[in-house]
Amino acid sequence: MTPDHDPNQSLDEIDGLGVFQVYTGAGTGSGFLIDQRHLLTNCHVVAPYRQVAVEMRDRTRIMGTVRRLHPYRDLAIVELAHAVNEEVLTLGDGSALRPKQSVHILGFPVGLPLSLTEGVISHAHQLLDEQHYVQTDAAINPGNSGGPILDDQRQIIAVTTCKLTSADSVGFGIPVEDVRRFIDDFRAQKSKFGVQCPACEELIGDALRYCPSCGTDLEAYHEFAEFFDEPDPHPLVNFVESALAKANVDPVLARHGNHNWSFHSGSAPIKVWCCCSEHLNFSSPLAQTGSKGLDQLFQFLLSADHAPFCFDMNGSTIRLNLVVHISDVFASAEHPELAARVTQFVAKANASDNLLIDCYGCSPAPETQTDFLNSPAHQ
Repeated sequence: MTPDHDPNQSLDEIDGLGVFQVYTGAGTGSGFLIDQRHLLTNCHVVAPYRQVAVEMRDRTRIMGTVRRLHPYRDLAIVELAHAVNEEVLTLGDGSALRPKQSVHILGFPVGLPLSLTEGVISHAHQLLDEQHYVQTDAAINPGNSGGPILDDQRQIIAVTTCKLTSADSVGFGIPVEDVRRFIDDFRAQKSKFGVQCPACEELIGDALRYCPSCGTDLEAYHEFAEFFDEPDPHPLVNFVESALAKANVDPVLARHGNHNWSFHSGSAPIKVWCCCSEHLNFSSPLAQTGSKGLDQLFQFLLSADHAPFCFDMNGSTIRLNLVVHISDVFASAEHPELAARVTQFVAKANASDNLLIDCYGCSPAPETQTDFLNSPAHQ
């Protein structure tokens, strides 16, 4: 059931709104609820992945399954693994939009938490590449794609889709009339998945060369067949996601862009990435140093007993690290031992933040899930 809300309520409080960050193996973007089980975002945010991760306010993630794509209009609908309770924003009326009208953009720019930027409409029906958009001067950055553009009544008047990289203060939104039609078509959809023809908008369920309705050569548009198959994973991705699965971490939910993963092991945040062409890094920012007992703390951190893991410090934040040389990733004979090491790292991170806080006077790191500290599941 949709939570009640006052359409005249201000946008000062945004945390309860049904706007979420979407993660794939290629990048991140934004999306918003159209009901408690379905999220609307941009096609370019999710495609060609059929399963994506959607992050909740408490930083837990749930699985999302892509159900419908419109590549030409850059829209997509994702079905969530279970219903969520945040507010479903109302679709507004785009027919009366005018220049200088105030707009508010919600999303996750450059990976930041949910943020709101404000501006005005520069052009209500800007023609670009044979399509009309709502043009605005409100700040749009990578990560905003797929988020809602709202009017002063908290109603959606467009969906953020892109920003011209060669210009400042020029952003675009897909008009709400196109969004409403896309949602209505999805409500009538009987198939589990489909991609709309860029010419006639017929829903197509298979990777065809020509549209069965209008005969359009689909391969002339966005490599149409690629929307039906995820890309072949890089050997690095194969290794990391296989190792995470063996450590009981869902690799799809952990995806955080190209060759990046992030998740929590209990209360401990863990990040995985390639910093260069030679090293794969597993790192967990566990805790922040206190003001007492530093001698004992540093003796513990510098102990050789932690090998093959090591601690370091980033400012006052203590991190647990595991570094894997890329050459080992490409040596399949090394995979069983490396995967076992990853499992050990995940378990050690889960235990170490508690130890640092309880025994060495440290405080939780900013990304620590404090609700898990000292819980039975954390022990």
